[in-house]
Amino acid sequence: MKRLIIAAALMLVACAANADNERKFIAGVSASFSDYKGDASYPVNDSGLGMQFFAQARVNSWFGLEGAYYNSGDFTRDIDPANNGVVDISLRGLNISAIGYIPIFPNAENDMEFFGKLGLYDYDIDTTTQNGASRVPGSLGHETGLLAGAGIILHISDGIGIRTDVNYYDIDNADLWSLNMGVQITF
Repeated sequence: MKRLIIAAALMLVACAANADNERKFIAGVSASFSDYKGDASYPVNDSGLGMQFFAQARVNSWFGLEGAYYNSGDFTRDIDPANNGVVDISLRGLNISAIGYIPIFPNAENDMEFFGKLGLYDYDIDTTTQNGASRVPGSLGHETGLLAGAGIILHISDGIGIRTDVNYYDIDNADLWSLNMGVQITF
């Protein structure tokens, strides 16, 4: 995971240094409404509320690189109801994405942009299992894979935008989708 962080930081710095006059730095936070559907090997199907923090180097008007920290919140399932077999799963970690933008109404007072993104994630999958009256922490391990997403940004002023995006994470043995809604600040 340290390698991913270092690679993301170097890419953001390199792109910012080589950018044209439209270069911008963007930071933001969003609430993340996630949906996890496990397969038969770990049958947890639930929705969770988490959060995402992101930072982006906008290279020009149509391209940017983004690094983010994602926390899915908890997904809960009673796998063994007779023995109080409640299991919580949560995912947390970093991702890096290349983002392409399509401006909508670029000359309007409050312009909008559609965007698509493709990237890599590096997450830890944590579990908590009910064992009698105790809750026992554990782990399903470490997961690295691809993510894809699309969204829209409404710029409400020169430096503030409202951002909504949907992401799909290619996780082994499960499907993970997230709907993120938040705010971004442009520097």
